[in-house]
Amino acid sequence: MTLENGIVYYEKIGEGTPILFIHPPGLGRRVFDYQRVLSSKYQIILPDFSGHGWSKSFLNDSIFNQYIKEINAILRVNNLEKVIICGYSAGGMIAQEYALRYPLNTEALILSGGYPKVDTVGLRMMYNIGVRVLKASPDLLAKILAKSHARDQGYREILYEAMKLTNVNHWIRFYEETYQYDCSEKLMQLQMPVLSVYGKNAYWIHKHKIFYKQCKQSKLAFIKNEFHQIPTKKWQAFNHILENFIKSEVKNRKF
Repeated sequence: MTLENGIVYYEKIGEGTPILFIHPPGLGRRVFDYQRVLSSKYQIILPDFSGHGWSKSFLNDSIFNQYIKEINAILRVNNLEKVIICGYSAGGMIAQEYALRYPLNTEALILSGGYPKVDTVGLRMMYNIGVRVLKASPDLLAKILAKSHARDQGYREILYEAMKLTNVNHWIRFYEETYQYDCSEKLMQLQMPVLSVYGKNAYWIHKHKIFYKQCKQSKLAFIKNEFHQIPTKKWQAFNHILENFIKSEVKNRKF
């Protein structure tokens, strides 16, 4: 898809209710490879946002503004009025901001390891270490993230090769802007169904769950014996939770 500032690549797989997935900094769309199986029931949309994967774009705006423009462009090109937005980790911040700006376009909001602001010492440390390593050696951070997200060597290599394509300036900006982001006092504005999924062992992240009690239609799910990398390492459980949420909470859909 061609925009005024470059080319944004995305994949669209399957038919039915559309779910658009938002990746975290650096990882790109390949972090959602295990969600492709959902295309047997849903329309799965997997973008590489600017500076990631196969997208070749330059930033002339904030990360939030740019990526939200790209989401709207994808919806427009595919004649979609509404979509379920699913964000993973820091990608969840883009998802939340999109839902706040465009509630009529957001049928539901799904967050895997989501947080409205960086509000724990552990999460702050993760951000600070990530940026420090990224600035010193993007290749090293790519290897660390690939290893932490993949159980098998083949998928680890896929993630690593995808991250090698990431524009470092975009990667850093994604970290820095989401580190400063805070929508915690706006969450009560979200009227659509909201699902938060956490790894039970990722206590430094799932402590943020308390913020989502403000949402009018909020659901919470924990996955046992796992940390943060739910979409890749506990994908069967994550996909199952996602499907049940859509079936039970997303009603009167007009797609």
